[in-house]
Amino acid sequence: MKFSNFSFKTQFYVTMLSVVFLIMFAGFSFNILSSYEYRKESFIKESKLRATLIADSALAPLMFANKDGIASILLQLKTYKNILQVVIYDNEKQIFARYNPHYRDIPVYIDKEDDWFLDLHTDFVVKQHILVNGIKYGTIYLENDTKNLKEFITNSILNIFLFSIVLLIIMVFLIAKLSNKLLSPIINLSQRLTKLSESQNYDTRLAYESDNEIGKLYGAFNNLFISISIHQKSRDQALAKAKSYQQHLESLRDELEKRVKDRTRELQNSISTLKKAQKQLIESEKMAALGSLVSGVAHEVNTPLGNAVTGSSIIKSECHLLLEMVNTATLKKSTLQSKLEHIEETSKLLFRSITNAADLIKSFKKISVDQSVEPKREFDLNEYIHEVVFTFHNKLKQIPVEVEIIPNEVLNIKSYPGSYAQLLNNFIQNSIIHGFENYKGDAKIKIEVFIKEDFIYLIYSDNGNGMSKYIKEKAFEPFITTKRNAGGTGLGLNIVYNLIVQKLNGSLNLETSKGNGTKFSIKIPL
Repeated sequence: MKFSNFSFKTQFYVTMLSVVFLIMFAGFSFNILSSYEYRKESFIKESKLRATLIADSALAPLMFANKDGIASILLQLKTYKNILQVVIYDNEKQIFARYNPHYRDIPVYIDKEDDWFLDLHTDFVVKQHILVNGIKYGTIYLENDTKNLKEFITNSILNIFLFSIVLLIIMVFLIAKLSNKLLSPIINLSQRLTKLSESQNYDTRLAYESDNEIGKLYGAFNNLFISISIHQKSRDQALAKAKSYQQHLESLRDELEKRVKDRTRELQNSISTLKKAQKQLIESEKMAALGSLVSGVAHEVNTPLGNAVTGSSIIKSECHLLLEMVNTATLKKSTLQSKLEHIEETSKLLFRSITNAADLIKSFKKISVDQSVEPKREFDLNEYIHEVVFTFHNKLKQIPVEVEIIPNEVLNIKSYPGSYAQLLNNFIQNSIIHGFENYKGDAKIKIEVFIKEDFIYLIYSDNGNGMSKYIKEKAFEPFITTKRNAGGTGLGLNIVYNLIVQKLNGSLNLETSKGNGTKFSIKIPL
């Protein structure tokens, strides 16, 4: 028997149950997969960040072979229950220090080239090199327990299964009630119309006490019967009624035209208000970018200053020991030479750390003043691009991202440096937040700048996730963002477009596709 041959009520009941079941199945399946992926990504990011923090803390003790210092640092990890062990190797692939609260065997990870390895049946390992200015001093292997991930998968499937059964029972009951309430008036109307068509008694009226769509349907049939009855009794009365309807429609048309004019005027006022709000939001976005610059520089300065404090304390300690040996006449030439070499190496590290902090603060001072005051002045565009990128060093290092600036030569221009800082800031922020989100490959950013025929050409590109066709078409419109729930305003590229086109009198072209990176080509007259 065909499904269409069943009663309308049965078809409605079966269809609703099928749709509910499919929606529940699809929704819960997606929920399990997305929740697991989110937990997994959070677990990996947390492990990588923890390994980075340990590497930063272990740098000074490893450089100066201070095993007591590294041991006290590793003992602080006992508050993290899911850490199985931490092994630190030096450049000779020898174990320098180890944290092993669970007495596990020493893993053989030293020859693996992966940054991390995840196995739900065993454990999770993060590999982190200990680097200073590109110089490798050692390698950290952080081994975490994946028990929580396995328990999450099992508990999620069980809870969703139980919840699905309860929800399905409730939906069966609600659909049954709903079908009776909605379909009974329609079935009753069908039966009564069948009888009326046989008796042809058009003076009969159908009663239904409600103003909803079903009540309007009853009323429509009553009006139909009235019209037929009037037509049978008097054609003249029908014509008069039609004329009355026509007048009523004309009055409705006039009223509608008046309402359209009123709504148009209100819409114009709303557009004016929105433009003012957009201008305020753009200014807020500029200040937010400056705030992000402040926080990034503060975090970046922390590392060289910490190294400087450690170096100064080591120099103080070595000098104190030398003075004691001089006072007690126990100082040997070999000891003096060893101590002085140690002090010299520490002073070099101290000088490099203080120099890095000073350069960072200098770049931040220049860029922040340009973005807030924005005077027109002469400056080296190539050097300025390096300074802007330098302020993002900490955020770019976390992904990590390789930045290439071409060419490395002097490009003196007279323009608004703050505008260039703002558009580069927004480009780099977009690459970090959107382009390299959940990115698995080697992240790269390329900035190419040159002057040709009285025009400045600036080409910014990354090899990240790219944009979909829909987002590309609306990329420079205000309030267009894929991160609405994560605090995105959708004003970044709109600000860039306004700066280039309106303030710098230039042009901007976007080339991108899903999975193939993003490229911005900018042309600005000198």
